[in-house]
Amino acid sequence: MIILIQEQSRIVNIGLIGFGFIGKLHANAYFNIPYCFPASPVNARIAAVLRNQPQNDQTFAKSIGIQVMTADVVEFYNQTLDLVDICTPNALHLEQVQEALIHCSAIYCEKPLGKNLAEVRLIESRARSAKALTHVAFMLRYIPALRQMKSIIENGAIGEVHHFRAHFFHSSYLDPKRPMTWRLRLADSGGGALADLGIHILDQIRSLLGEVDWIQCQTRTFIHQRPTTYASNTLEPVGVDDWALCTLGMKSGAVGTLEVSRFAGGIDESTEIEIFGSKGSVKVNLEDPLTAQYYDVKRKQWLIGPQDFPPPLNLRPIEQVWPASKQSMGYMLNAHLACALDFLLDIREAKDSPVNFHVGLTAQEILEAAYLSAGKNGIPIQLPLK
Repeated sequence: MIILIQEQSRIVNIGLIGFGFIGKLHANAYFNIPYCFPASPVNARIAAVLRNQPQNDQTFAKSIGIQVMTADVVEFYNQTLDLVDICTPNALHLEQVQEALIHCSAIYCEKPLGKNLAEVRLIESRARSAKALTHVAFMLRYIPALRQMKSIIENGAIGEVHHFRAHFFHSSYLDPKRPMTWRLRLADSGGGALADLGIHILDQIRSLLGEVDWIQCQTRTFIHQRPTTYASNTLEPVGVDDWALCTLGMKSGAVGTLEVSRFAGGIDESTEIEIFGSKGSVKVNLEDPLTAQYYDVKRKQWLIGPQDFPPPLNLRPIEQVWPASKQSMGYMLNAHLACALDFLLDIREAKDSPVNFHVGLTAQEILEAAYLSAGKNGIPIQLPLK
C-alpha cells in the first residue's frame, strides 16, 4: 500500500548567509524541526546559502537538502526567500542586513547585531522603517532552566532581588599557538570574550531583572600576539579582550557581577547564573539546562525543577519549541532549534518577535557601556548612553 504524505505545514524558505560553525548549526536546527515536532504548523527549507567558498561542505549541504550554494549575491537573492538568516562575522552584519531588507521582510541575525553601537542603531532603525520582522539569536532565552528562573522571579517567589552573579567560561583561546581569527580582530568583531560570550548574559540579566542603570567593567588580554596561521611564524597583534569582569546596577536597585573568559583552563564551557532575593534565591547551571534550583527561605528548602508558577508573560510555552527528551540533540542544538522555530512561528502569525532587533540594540548599548568603562579604568557608566 502506498501512503501519500500530505504537506500540512507552511514552508518558510530560508536564505542562509555564512556557513561556518554557526551557519551549520542554524542549518541543522532548521533541518531537524520536522523530526522534533512532526505536527509543527511551520517548517523550514534552506533555499540557498551565500558563502565565500561554495565548493566546500557539499556533502553536508546535500544531506540536509540545500540545493543552492553560491558566492554570488545576485544568484542568492534570485531564489524565493521568506527569511534571511545572517551567520557571518559581526562587521558584515550592517551591509548584509541592509541588502536583505531590500529583498525580504524577515531577518534573523546572530549576536551581537554589529561591531559597535552606531552600526546597531542603524541596523535597528533601517529594519524598523522597513517594518520587517526581526529576531536575534539570543538562544539562552530558550533554555528551559532559564525559563523556570524567569517564572520564579516574575511571580515574586524570591521577593525583592538584592544581588546576583553570573559567569560564562570557555577555554577556547588558551593555546598561544591558536592562530588569529576574525574574533580576535577588533575591526571584525567589535570585542572579545565580553562581546562573544558576555552579551548572552547581559541580555539574560536584562530579561530576568529589568533595565540596567549603570555598569563598570575591567578587561584583560592575556596573549597579545598570535600567529597568522598554524604554520606561520608571523605574529599579528590581538585587539580584543580575553577576560572581562563587570559590575551592574539595575534600575530596581539590585547589583551583581558578570565574569566572562575564553581562558578558563580545563573548562570547555561553564555557564551559571545565581540570583538572591529577600524571600529566597534561584540558580541555574547549564550543566543541567532543564532544571532551575529554587531556595525558599520560609520553607528553608531547595526545590529543583519546574514549580507551580504561571509561565513567563508574553512568551510562547517552551514545550512548543524545545525538543522532548527522546528527540534531544544536546542543549546547544536544542536551544538554536527552539530560537529558530519560535521565529518561524512568529512569521507564520505575522507577529513581532520578543527577541527582535530592538532587544539586540539594548544589549549592544550595555555592551558598549561596559567597554567604555573598561577604557576609563573601570569607572561606572550610566545608561542609557547619550
